[in-house]
Amino acid sequence: MSTVASPEEKSMAEQIGRTLARVRTDCGYTQEQVAVWLGVNVESISRFERGAVLPTLPRLIELAKIYAVPVSHLLRHGSSRAHDVAEELAETLSHLTDSDRIWVRQWLSELCERLRHRPTSGRGAKKAAR
Repeated sequence: MSTVASPEEKSMAEQIGRTLARVRTDCGYTQEQVAVWLGVNVESISRFERGAVLPTLPRLIELAKIYAVPVSHLLRHGSSRAHDVAEELAETLSHLTDSDRIWVRQWLSELCERLRHRPTSGRGAKKAAR
C-alpha cells in the first residue's frame, strides 16, 4: 500500500479505485467481506476504492482473484489511454451481433469526428490547451 504523491499517481489511484468499487459491487460483495478475505481492516478497502491509497501489485493480484477478473481488468478499466479504452470497447463490442457492432462503429466514428472538430471550450478544453 503506497500513499499517493503526484497528480498522475492520484489520477491513477482514483481510476483504479473506481474500478475496484464497481467490480466489488458487481460481484455482490461488501467492503467488509473483502477486508476479511484479505485480512485487512475495512478502512483499507475504502482507501483503495476512494483512490487515497494505491494498492500494491501483490494486493491487486489478490483482489483480482477474489473478483475473478484478470489483473489487467483492474488496471485498464477507467484508464484514459487510447489503447486501454480500445481494449475495453472491444470487450464490450464482443457481446453484440455483427450488425450492432457495425452500427456502433459508424456511430462512434461520427461522434469522434465531431468532437475532434469542435471548438476547445468547456469540457476538455484544459486538455486541448496542453
